[in-house]
Amino acid sequence: MNVLAKAIKLLISDMDGTVLSSKQKIEPETIAAIQAAKEKGIEFAIATGRNYLNAKELTDQAGIVCPIIASNGARVLTVDGEELSATTLTAEQAQQIYGIISQYEVFFEMFCDQGLVTAQGSTIDAAYDSLKEMSEESDRAKDVLEFFHNRYYVNEDVKMIDGFRSFIRNQAGQVFKFISFSFDQDLMKKIWKEIEEKVDGIYVTSSGHDNIEVMALGADKGTAVKTLAKHLGVSIDEVAVIGDNLNDVPMFKVAGMAIAMGNGHEEAKAIAHQVTKTNDENGVGYAIGQLADKAWT
Repeated sequence: MNVLAKAIKLLISDMDGTVLSSKQKIEPETIAAIQAAKEKGIEFAIATGRNYLNAKELTDQAGIVCPIIASNGARVLTVDGEELSATTLTAEQAQQIYGIISQYEVFFEMFCDQGLVTAQGSTIDAAYDSLKEMSEESDRAKDVLEFFHNRYYVNEDVKMIDGFRSFIRNQAGQVFKFISFSFDQDLMKKIWKEIEEKVDGIYVTSSGHDNIEVMALGADKGTAVKTLAKHLGVSIDEVAVIGDNLNDVPMFKVAGMAIAMGNGHEEAKAIAHQVTKTNDENGVGYAIGQLADKAWT
């Protein structure tokens, strides 16, 4: 793939598996590289599947002030938190997606104006019980069980809603995204296919081998990157993007330079202009150094 020989003025990075290490933080050497890049005229932004508040919490912890593309492109927000665009699911689409997911023993969350929510009841209880059984034989399942236990029952990062359909109709407000999790990859593929076949006007992708994510058509990182670049007055040819998974592919296809992580999905690597180191080897920092030195052109 040919890259236009223009200096990069904006770097937009994914979070999980990319700018975040496996410790779920932006490491000091990466922070230093981002700050050094700004001094050389390369601005920085985030494009993540996470919701805005969660993403901002992580950037605040790192002392990074930047625009944020959230919920896989469903929301684009300026450095000051002003919303440039919001591409949302209709209440009918949200009801249809929930109706499909709730048939199966999987965890799911809905991103909406009220924050992160899930349905209190049999779906989550069954998924939790299934994972509990698996945790007796798998260390990874044990870790994931602890993660969801803390997320739902201890820290209450995700609100558990009774009467989920009524909540969608009357209280959710704007719905940006659904995400569903399961160790059963065949089940994830089945749910993915069923949603695509039964719900019109949606976009399905994945940010990991054990999840699927559902947004409205137009809510993707590629569209969002173009929106943010236009707002900042930067040509799309002067934008570099960096990510690790399938949900990053749309922004890989539109940016002047696409950089895949060393730990990235093979499909992302296949269409990238460059491949950097892994997220635990300061891959984002290394890529910034290459861009700043104009080693990658």
